[in-house]
Amino acid sequence: MSTELGSIAAQWAEALIELAAGSPGATDEKVLADLEAINKAVASTPDFSVILDHPSIAGTEKKQLLIKAFEKSVEDLTLRLLQLLADRRRLKLLPYIETTYRQLLNERKNITTASVTSADPLSDKAVAEIKTKLIKQLGKQVELAVKVDRSLIGGIVLRVGDQVIDGSLKGKLEALERSLLSV
Repeated sequence: MSTELGSIAAQWAEALIELAAGSPGATDEKVLADLEAINKAVASTPDFSVILDHPSIAGTEKKQLLIKAFEKSVEDLTLRLLQLLADRRRLKLLPYIETTYRQLLNERKNITTASVTSADPLSDKAVAEIKTKLIKQLGKQVELAVKVDRSLIGGIVLRVGDQVIDGSLKGKLEALERSLLSV
């Protein structure tokens, strides 16, 4: 994400989360689900994204297309956001707004995201133990994504935010190689 687009999207996401918190009908989770669905629909339909990105198509036409496509499936607040983004020619911000909105919502709910990657599939018990230890260590709820990467050879790689703990055999071999080459 470019810094400029990210900062602009952050402003939109902050305003949206404040409006969602104060709106009687919309909830934070519904708005997030709407943003996810809209971005998925746009990404999975190439013609849709071409129309929304095309500079010669008027904002009013884009707005009408968005209303027709989403008025029955999204919250009123989300639909108003789409209309405003179309009016301001800021529809390219939608994926960035979703990402920032999710981060802000997680911060409000004291949730952090983490991922664990292992060479072999982890048992449910092992995943539960890792999650429990992270909750205890971080003092927050944890959304844990579990992945398998056979190239790790053995062990796990844990990512929490921008912190990476590499306990994989591949990582240890690469560290050994770097230390041997630096001699």
